[in-house]
Amino acid sequence: MNFELELIEWLQSFRTPFLDNLFQFFTMFGEELIIVGVLGLLYWCYDKKIGEYVGLSVFVSLILNSGIKVLTARLRPFQVDSNITNVRPSTSDGYSFPSGHTQGAASVFYSLAEWIRRRWLFVFSWIIIVLVAISRMYLGVHYLSDVIVGGALGIGISIGFAKYFKSNPDTTRFYRVMFYVVTVFFIGVFAVNLLLAKSTVEMTDAEVLYLNTEGISKMVGLFFGFMLGVQFEKKHVQFEQHRNLWKNVLRLVLGVAFVMGARLGLKIVFTWIVDSEALLQGQIFASVVAILLDGVRYFAMSYLGIGIAPLVFKKVKI
Repeated sequence: MNFELELIEWLQSFRTPFLDNLFQFFTMFGEELIIVGVLGLLYWCYDKKIGEYVGLSVFVSLILNSGIKVLTARLRPFQVDSNITNVRPSTSDGYSFPSGHTQGAASVFYSLAEWIRRRWLFVFSWIIIVLVAISRMYLGVHYLSDVIVGGALGIGISIGFAKYFKSNPDTTRFYRVMFYVVTVFFIGVFAVNLLLAKSTVEMTDAEVLYLNTEGISKMVGLFFGFMLGVQFEKKHVQFEQHRNLWKNVLRLVLGVAFVMGARLGLKIVFTWIVDSEALLQGQIFASVVAILLDGVRYFAMSYLGIGIAPLVFKKVKI
């Protein structure tokens, strides 16, 4: 533990405004916008079957990450050591172990390399994973063990899912099994936290409940939206990829706009429904509603991107 804190302090001893910006740029490769962009590029523009497989690897990996975070409830380095600075407060909510950014980057980029099987892509994926891992420590939000475990889980799940889907290309049974597994997992985590959430000096019990379960609610919403979006596309859309560069650029821009527009737009709408003041006042019901609305918001993002955006592409012929 002391070694890990000393390592972060050593990394931050080199801090300059340039390095702060550089590592904040590197950390973005594990964030939603980049992950959505890569998955969209695959699914909308390259090969929707590979996009489906990679998407499943990523979302299952991130659900697992959210569950482990809640179980371990490890505080972040800057919360433990006052000598460590939180360089990027906007991405440091929740718990520390394992690193969601590192696991997300490993899941999407290593899955991509596993399916396309190009040496340069494997090298590129390793570079991205390592840079994201270092950035998370430099920014003061993760320990070395956080990023190692996050990276290992992301890579391991990528390899395992690639082998499984290459041997079992029909995802019908997989979706059915995962629906029950994910549902039971979410209900279990939610119920335990609902029963055990206790107020602290800094947070009400409603805030603790929200902190412990909003992440997994979002990931479960993403997974269900993805699953149903894929089924909708297969039954009612059946769009095709092409190699027209400008049309693919337009697909990517419109698709990302669909997804991120839903993310930001519904956040504004749902904020009107649940006021953050209600959580500060310890209203458990408000916390439960906020958690479920987060799941709905991320469900909408995924479903729009996978099911509805391809329908729009087909209708407008791009």
